[in-house]
Amino acid sequence: MKSIYHKALGEQFHHLHPELQKKYGLTSKQNLMVLGQGRMTEIRGTPALVRPLMSTGVKDHLLFAERGKDVPFTLENYVYEDEEGRETISWIRRFFFPYAIRGFDSAARYDEEKQCLVDHLGRSGLVKADFDLHVTPEGGLYMESKANHGPGGMSMDGTVTSVYEHYEEEEGATRVHVHTEHPVFGTLLMYEGLVHTEFLPMTFRNIPQRGVLD
Repeated sequence: MKSIYHKALGEQFHHLHPELQKKYGLTSKQNLMVLGQGRMTEIRGTPALVRPLMSTGVKDHLLFAERGKDVPFTLENYVYEDEEGRETISWIRRFFFPYAIRGFDSAARYDEEKQCLVDHLGRSGLVKADFDLHVTPEGGLYMESKANHGPGGMSMDGTVTSVYEHYEEEEGATRVHVHTEHPVFGTLLMYEGLVHTEFLPMTFRNIPQRGVLD
């Protein structure tokens, strides 16, 4: 059984660094979860005057106004079949600021009709992004949104999200860089840092109870 990332990358998948193949090759049949822990070197973006408008995004674990450096970070990936039997991977990200814990959650699936990876963003999943994926010469994974849709299928194609990961042998960890840019407001969110990853048995107790997004 191929993972959703293996499907999206095709034969390129085998050119990923072996540690990234382990992470992005997980399927629901393996009954494993990914736990990542690290620090974001920097989190920045969004003009200060616009940040108060992010309250809805904060509640939905989609956007947040806090910015900083050397921010503790955790990531949980769960691979499961959703209510329609589709292979799904949840991304549960937590950023630990001095006075708040903020989330950025999503659930990724492979769309057989579109032949691409689709990320359902936020706890609600009402914002969706179609991603192109490719493997870099260094064995890293680069993903960039090629179409974005808001509630009711509203087009948000001006907004672009790029994600880049590569494995650093000396650190024994993955370097992560995520950037979301709006055509008017500029960078909505950018974070980058180093994440150490381990694989743990997935039990009934740690499976997300509503699909992704709790």
